[in-house]
Order: sequence, then structure tokens, then C-alpha cells
Amino acid sequence: MATVLAPAELLDDETFSPESIELADAIETESVEEGADSGESSAKILLEGVDPAELIFTRNVRKAELTPDFVDSIAEHGLFQPIIATPYETGIAIILGNRRAKGAIEAGRTVDVIVRNDLSAEEARIIAQLIENMHREDMRESEIADAYAQLSMELGLDADQIAARVAQDPKKVRASIALAAMPKSARQAVDHGELTLEDAEKLAEFESDPKAYKRLLDTIERGGKLEWALKNERRKAVTAVLRKETTQALKTAGVRMVGEPYGFGWNGSKEVGLDRLADADGVVLTPESHKGCPGNAAFFHENTPGDVKARFLCRDPHQHGHHVSGSYSFLSPEEQAARAAAEQADRERQEGLAIAREIRHEFIQELCRSKKVPKGLTKRVLGLLYKLGADETSPEVLEFLKAPGDDDRSARYGRFVGRTAEARLPLVLLASVAVRAERHVSDAVRGYGKKWAALAWFELLTDYGYELSEPEIELVDTLRAKIAAAEARAAAEAEAAAEEDEDQEDEDGQELTAEDEEAAADAEEEDQDGEELTAQAEDQEDALDRYLAIVKDDESNDPASEDTGEQTEDADDWEARYPEINEPIAA
Repeated sequence: MATVLAPAELLDDETFSPESIELADAIETESVEEGADSGESSAKILLEGVDPAELIFTRNVRKAELTPDFVDSIAEHGLFQPIIATPYETGIAIILGNRRAKGAIEAGRTVDVIVRNDLSAEEARIIAQLIENMHREDMRESEIADAYAQLSMELGLDADQIAARVAQDPKKVRASIALAAMPKSARQAVDHGELTLEDAEKLAEFESDPKAYKRLLDTIERGGKLEWALKNERRKAVTAVLRKETTQALKTAGVRMVGEPYGFGWNGSKEVGLDRLADADGVVLTPESHKGCPGNAAFFHENTPGDVKARFLCRDPHQHGHHVSGSYSFLSPEEQAARAAAEQADRERQEGLAIAREIRHEFIQELCRSKKVPKGLTKRVLGLLYKLGADETSPEVLEFLKAPGDDDRSARYGRFVGRTAEARLPLVLLASVAVRAERHVSDAVRGYGKKWAALAWFELLTDYGYELSEPEIELVDTLRAKIAAAEARAAAEAEAAAEEDEDQEDEDGQELTAEDEEAAADAEEEDQDGEELTAQAEDQEDALDRYLAIVKDDESNDPASEDTGEQTEDADDWEARYPEINEPIAA
């Protein structure tokens, strides 16, 4: 390798780009200031005509992509800008110019190299390449992030130190370092502008929570709203802290923490909340009063909004003697076994009743095909017809009558009736009524419908020779018991209503008596008032008589009367003196 040494300051300015000169000056200034303290010199050496294949290629922060035009230009004109390098191990390592050096190798040209010995090769290379590429070309954010991360991890530089060297905002550098550790999906989202560096920095706060971090990355991949997802994860983080603190406090208090029991929300779990439990005396349990119960526990309800609160429960209220209010559908093993046995018995009963139904229908068919109408049957059928009605258009009628044919059932019915003797027509009516009655039996088997109708039908059949099977006997007994219970309830309600009416009548009687007493008191008071008025009137008459007597005496003793010689009128004639007293008074 031909080597020509020359002071860097003697190089022609036209040989370098302004960016390279500024970079060299910046690095030189920093190195001189550091060298002044350490006593070290910061020399730069120019090597001309260097074979680029002999240089040490360092890992570039950008992929060195060579184009044919780029290689042809170097082959024709050479490099107008030298390679920046630094001593590294046993050779010279490229700081700036990996791509140009590879282009020179492809073109078969030598290069000029400026050797810097004032920086560590790795630090100088990364910082210099970053500055050059950020100024000269638009680098992807993920590439810048990789470079910052390399400086941070390999050289131990923090974000502030890196920011000072590359003249960038420390906040942006921290966000870039966070981006470097993110998966490919997040990095691509930032490169494509779908995610900002600020968002990437916000994501970094969840790196210690892998599950939350993955959920946020999934949100980015789905194109979801990251701001909402971040807020939700922060809420979950706060909830997790509160839950941890609550759990620790409860454990310290001796309360066992369990997961939310399956079916707890719809009362299907064995466990029951304390708000629905009471002790043997009916007193509602509290966390304090239930503390000594072996089933005492607590859990966090996953779907309860708001503050994190533990919900207290008993893990087996029946075993520990608690009373449960409201619906409680959970069954103990014994109860489950009893229910299974009851269900099996019910299935067997249903199967037995189904077989009995087939036999009963055969009997009905034979009864409907009797050669003569049994005595009293017509009246019984008419009674059921009045109460239940009939289904004469149902195909089952033709089955009970055994009407042959496969044509239209109306035609078959008409043909059958037309061929039936007049005396046997009540049997056709029996078939129509039987269809309706059998439906009431089916309803009774399922536990609803008119129980009396099914019972009446069974009584009719047995009266005319049908023998009940065991399942039917059990059904009849059940129907009679239910009817008796219903009648007893109705009687009790009627009696209660009658007592209520009697009580009401007594109350009304008492009210009437009170009114009579009040009326009597009023009458007595009126009599007293009348007596008082009579006495007052008598007193007034006596007073008037006394007054008139006094006036008469005064007039007889009046001297003026004697002097004038006028005669005095009688006191009884005083009305004559005032005739107007008898005139009508106008309103």
C-alpha cells in the first residue's frame, strides 16, 4: 500500500464536502479540548492511493447499497471525498465511507484516507456515520434507533451523552433507544409513520410487564387506538398494585384469597357471598362475625368497575350451618345424587306411561268399535263434550274409529259415519271426545293442564272396563292429591275471606254504634239547648213585664201629665201607639 503522509490542514478544500470538513473540525475541536487535559496530541494523517481492500470495514448503521451508476462514477472520476478512518487493532478501520470504499473496490480505484487517532474507532465510527447519514440522507427511524442503542449498549453512553454528540434532543434519543428494543411490527409502524417516537417511548414503560407489552403491540398490529390501549393498561397496572396491597392485607388478617368461583354471578356456585348468608339466629353475617368460620374467604370480582374491593364469601354455607337467602341452585353431592335418582325415576315413569298410553288407545279403539253403545255411555260422553269440547277434525279420531283408507280424512270420516248405524253414532262422538281428553292426560303427565279433565276421563274408561296400569294408578293418585290440595287452598282462602268480611262487618257495626251514640249525644245537647232557650225566653218575658210595670208607674206619677190634663193610656194599649210595629218588614 503506497502511503503518503501530509498534514490534514494542507489538504485542498475542494477535495472534501462541507459536511466532512465540519465533521472533522467538530471532532478535532473536541479532541483538542480533551487532549489539553490529558496531555495527548490529536493528529490527523492523510494517506493517498490506498487500496480500499486493505481497509477494515466496520458495521455501518446503514446497509451499503451499491448501484451501477455509483460504481461507474467512481471508476471514471475516482473519489472526490476521502475515507475517514482510525487506527484499529492491526490495521485501519473505516469511520466514514464504507459504501464509497466498497464502490472503489468494485471500480478498481484507490482511495485517499484521513486517519484519526483522537477517537476510539467504534465511538468515532458510529457517531460520524450517524451525523453524516442524518445530514445527507433520510434515514429510517429504526436505523437511527439501532445506532443509538449500539452506542448505549456497546460504549456505555447514556441518552444525554449521545444527544450531545449527535446534536439531537435527549428526549428523542431516549425514544429511539426504546424503539430499538421493540419488535419488528412496532419498528415498521414508526418507519411508516403509523406510530410516533413519542408513542414508542410510552410503550417502553411497559417493558417490565411482558403481557401488557404484548397486548399493546397487538393493538398496533391491528391498527387499534394506541392511546386508549395505553390508558387501559395503566389502569390495569394501578388495579394490580391495589389488588396486591389488598391481598397482602387480607392474608395478614388471616383471610384466604381464592379465585372467583364459577357460576358465582348467577347463584350457581357452592360459594355464597356474606350479604346473602345468616347465622342460626337469622342475623346477617359480616366479615367480622364470619371470621372464625372454616369457609371464610375472599376474592376479587373481575367485572366490578371502580375501586378494587375484595368480596367476602363462605366456601360451603350448608356444611357450616348458614342460611342462604334468595336463589341457591348449587347442589351438594348428596343432593346431586338425589336429583339424579329422581330424574331417573321420572324417566322410568314417562316410559311406563308411554306404554300405558298405547294400551289405553287400543282399549279406546275397541270401545269405539263396540257393536252396541254401552249403557249410560252416551250421557257420559255428552257431559265431557259439554265440558271439554271435541276434535272431530283431528286424524286421531279416524285412528280411534279404525276408519280404513288413505284418502282425504274428511272423505273417510264422512264415509264411515254414513255406513254407521244410527244407534252407534254416539261411539263416533266418543272418538271425537277421546282425542280432546287424551290431550288433557298428556298435559297432566307433564304436570300442567286441567287435572280434573284427565281424572274424569280415567274414571269413564275404568267404568267401562279399562284396567289401569301401575303408572296410571300412580298418575291418578297424584292428580287426586293435587286436586284435593287445590280445593283445600281454595277453602282456606274462602274462609280467610269470610273472616275478613266478618271483621269488616264488626268494624262497620262499631262505627254505626259510635255514630248512634254521637247522634244521641247531639240530641241530648239539643234538648239542653232548647231548655236553655226556653228559660231565656221566660226570663225575657218576666223582664219585659217588669219593665212595662215600671214605665206605667212612671207615667202615672209624671207631673206633666197632671199639668196638661192628658189621660194616660193603658199599658196593654201600647201597640196602638206604635202601629208600624205590625207592618211587614221589607227585606
